[in-house]
Amino acid sequence: MDRRTWKEPVDERIVADGIFLEHGAGLRITQGTRLLVSAHGGTLWITEEGNPADILVKPGTWHRIATDAPVLVYALEAASVTISAPLGIPARWTVDGKGPGGRSNGVHIAPRKRGGRTGRDLWAWVLRRYRSGAHAARGLRQSARDAELREHVARLAAQLDARTRRDIGLEQFDGASAAERAERYRWHHDFSWPSREKTFI
Repeated sequence: MDRRTWKEPVDERIVADGIFLEHGAGLRITQGTRLLVSAHGGTLWITEEGNPADILVKPGTWHRIATDAPVLVYALEAASVTISAPLGIPARWTVDGKGPGGRSNGVHIAPRKRGGRTGRDLWAWVLRRYRSGAHAARGLRQSARDAELREHVARLAAQLDARTRRDIGLEQFDGASAAERAERYRWHHDFSWPSREKTFI
């Protein structure tokens, strides 16, 4: 996820939130320069390749990774881990999780691969064609619904006798067909009903 919800420090975006590590489980982070590893409710032991000093991260504290070399994060007790990154850096990191027995625990975070300019242009063309096709399909469906409504109104108008048509004012709309007369009546009714109400009152 890529959400600007991290509060401290304020210029961070969430890379992974709420990763649960059992006691003895761990994470392997590669290409993780400037990632921030935070502990919640447990203590983490962090080892950076090439750095002889190990880092202990207690609950409520964090550690900023300073190298692209592999970094190992172990849970000395059950812990929840949040990983965040500064807003301005590109996503190059990979995070893989291991359970206490060395088996994968299902955690795998890697940046999405994007195609080159040709791939992006092709994808944009496909999206444009899809949108134009969807717009045309919506227009056809609306036209079909309108035609069905007109036919329905025409059938209802054809069932009325002459006196009823005169009483409801349908006879004043002369047209080529009963459907056209019904359509004109519908528009007249929609737009002039308030004035007709005043006449009745």
